[in-house]
Amino acid sequence: MRELFISISCPPDFSHSLLVACENCFPQIWEDFYGERLVAWEASLNLEEKRSDVMRRFCYRCGALEAEQGPLINGLCQRCFAEENRLLHVPQELEIIICGRCGAYMVEGKWHRVSGGDLVTEAAKMVALSSIRLAHSTLGEMKLLRPEDVPKVALSVRVRPDDGIIDVRATGKIHELQTEPQIEEAHMTFKIKRVTCDACALKNVHHYEAIVQVRGKFKRSDIVKTLERIAAEAGNQERMAFISKVEEHKNGLDFYVNPMRLARRMAGVLKSKFDAEVKESRKLVGQKRDGRKKYKFTISVRIGGGS
Repeated sequence: MRELFISISCPPDFSHSLLVACENCFPQIWEDFYGERLVAWEASLNLEEKRSDVMRRFCYRCGALEAEQGPLINGLCQRCFAEENRLLHVPQELEIIICGRCGAYMVEGKWHRVSGGDLVTEAAKMVALSSIRLAHSTLGEMKLLRPEDVPKVALSVRVRPDDGIIDVRATGKIHELQTEPQIEEAHMTFKIKRVTCDACALKNVHHYEAIVQVRGKFKRSDIVKTLERIAAEAGNQERMAFISKVEEHKNGLDFYVNPMRLARRMAGVLKSKFDAEVKESRKLVGQKRDGRKKYKFTISVRIGGGS
């Protein structure tokens, strides 16, 4: 059996530099005596190389090392990323549109009733919230999103109605690799524009889809109070639900109502409360834009008894 002398370049902590082994058994001896130590040595070299790579990465804008300033984001250090990417985006000036008759305000083309408190403050805050956009990095793409779509960003809006100023403050992260949230503030000015909303405009011209004719023996104030309450409840859910006009006649009352479903609801309440007789009729008055026929309805409510 021939003997094979092999010179080996070993890791620094190896005490042997020369292995003498039988040609037939050398592979097994290498694996048994040196395999595990060699794997550990190579792993330590790879780790050092990775650490060296991290040490060498730096911000292309200011030169800050990643190892000192935290993870780079798109080639920028934490500070430069925050400086080049604003979290909070707002317009400089807003126009707050308010109906001078009913106090409704417009947000993104839709009218809203005030829920309570100061009208100008609520209207300005809601319009401001609809105009604010927050930067957010998703799948490598920077997007401007509505506040409700970025729930992890804390947002506060304060209205100063006497000064015509809205103060906005946002706290949060744009990118998931940011180590600290960005804190940004902005200010918007606003002006009030008073107009007539669509519902009030229809009321002004006494628009209606149906007439509720109430006849018989009854106390007029009770009927008026009942139907106005029903209309107010419906108006809270639907702005176009209203009584546009009330006419008094010798033998009863006529209520001009919009829309038709509100008139039917009124008639149903009178039937239930006063045991009234209800009849419905209609008259063709034209054609709608979509080609359907347009009718005006008359609902006759006859109350047989009462004071």
